[in-house]
Amino acid sequence: MTNFARARKAAQVRISKSLDDKDTLELSPKSLAQSYSLFQLHDELVGDNGKQNTEDDLSNLLILRSCLEEGPSRLQREDNDEQYITRLSVWISKSILPTFEVSDHDSSHESILSSHDSSLQFEDKTDSTNASRLKILHIARRKGILGLQSLFKLLTLAKTSNFLTPIPKEVLVSILAFTSTHDIWSTPTSLSTAEQLLALPSVQKSLQAPEFVSTDILQRFVRPLFSASKPRTVTAAGRKAMPSTAPLKRYDFDVERASRPWLHETVYTLAVLEWAVGAISPKILETSWPLVLPPLLTLLDTPGTSILTRGLSLIITLLPKLSPKVLAQSGLASVFSDAIIPTTLYLPSITPLEESLQILPLAYEALFVLYDVQYASLAITPPSSSTSITLKATRESDLQSQLKKRDKARLAYLDTLIRRSIFSTYLHASQHPSIVSLLLKQLTTLIPKLGIHTVKHLKDIFPILASVLTDPFAAARLEDIRVALEAFRVLLKVCWVRIREVGWRREGVKMLVICWSVLGQVDEDNVIANGIEGLDGKEVLRRVRGECKVTGQVFAKAVGGKVDLKVELKPLLDVEEGIEELFGLGYT
Repeated sequence: MTNFARARKAAQVRISKSLDDKDTLELSPKSLAQSYSLFQLHDELVGDNGKQNTEDDLSNLLILRSCLEEGPSRLQREDNDEQYITRLSVWISKSILPTFEVSDHDSSHESILSSHDSSLQFEDKTDSTNASRLKILHIARRKGILGLQSLFKLLTLAKTSNFLTPIPKEVLVSILAFTSTHDIWSTPTSLSTAEQLLALPSVQKSLQAPEFVSTDILQRFVRPLFSASKPRTVTAAGRKAMPSTAPLKRYDFDVERASRPWLHETVYTLAVLEWAVGAISPKILETSWPLVLPPLLTLLDTPGTSILTRGLSLIITLLPKLSPKVLAQSGLASVFSDAIIPTTLYLPSITPLEESLQILPLAYEALFVLYDVQYASLAITPPSSSTSITLKATRESDLQSQLKKRDKARLAYLDTLIRRSIFSTYLHASQHPSIVSLLLKQLTTLIPKLGIHTVKHLKDIFPILASVLTDPFAAARLEDIRVALEAFRVLLKVCWVRIREVGWRREGVKMLVICWSVLGQVDEDNVIANGIEGLDGKEVLRRVRGECKVTGQVFAKAVGGKVDLKVELKPLLDVEEGIEELFGLGYT
């Protein structure tokens, strides 16, 4: 069509000069036709039956966005606009969807990009494959931005905003494909445009349709993609599967790729799944959870830190929407814990330290969320006052039995958590201070939940505390000392009865005295405020010393009823200055 010949030539020139994602692609109004209709735009850019050459998609999207930006001054409205708004929207949705070439999950590809939204500079590269991937990614990002912006313009035209035509499902999916910050084809611009699209009343109406999340997304879109790679721990219906004694199948790379179309073909599946998990209501989830569980467990069973962290994040989002009743009746509580706990063993040297520190916090958060959903409230409704005395006594007895049973299960879960996900992790990675500090933070959360039952784990907890508090070089990790002191105070509050005994008492004194001595030898002028933002080194050191003193005084009070600490420590107080200050003994 001659009206668009100048625009097409200008688009090709503009695209050839844009090598940076941060450049704004736009055409001069002079290169556009003086007037055009949606029918003409569709006829020129899409062609008959949408059979336009896909290699021209980027330039066509640029022309469309530029024409729509001009608004009513050039866009001539017609009676059949609604029809062509829909057709153009469907074409856009197909044009902008990321393909498997954009997201190859090889490590070589991940090493190309230094950051998620970094600009792409095309320099001479020895690896032509990587250069080709960069170009494909650059085009995909551009198409996403232009397509979403064009879609926003189309859907905000007057008639569409009055909901005369339902928005096609494929258009909604294409918007959702650009809603995750984890995907390399998403940029800040495409993310913000997708958010604007999702906020449109017409889009909101379609997204909130009763069957959209459960039927259109989970059942028709997500489920077929995960059907070939469902985990062995659940059945096809999403329920807990019986353990199998069959030998594991031999690993086959070709079969593996074919069984994971969500990862290697429809690469935007996770972005859509993330939106669905965040949007689904607890009420809909009561009947739709079998559609959600297999994909999430599959993610935890898939190699790759990026996939694993997304799977854990999805579980953290989903679990609070599940009722304790569903977890108990379906047996999924144990399925979840059995799937999550092994992720706490993604540790150096098999897993790089940086990746371990991405996985572990999410894994522990998921385990604690699972605990809260199951056991946060052990209260059971008592019988009413109108119940007969005999029946009331029977019901109260049953209630007490239920409470004891649930509390036993709660303690068993916590015991499993502390043994398999904290102590085991420490044994494998005790040489990494950052991981030890992370474990101490988890203990600070877990110990109050275990309560007095923590005493049986003292023999395993004290070595973790001592590894930090007795480290002669701990002054270089002041934040780790602060975390260890906090964990020790929590332990004292819960287990003071047992820690008063001579063996644990002496271990406690040893840890605190060494820590106090190490902190006293630190040069305030050379200390580094690592891990505590907004504070200089001197202030951090003062705070940590203060916390050490508070911990010493809490310790002295905890053991004071069993022994006179001032008398027991007299030989030490005579030779070591400042110990009385540590324990608040006021020794003279």
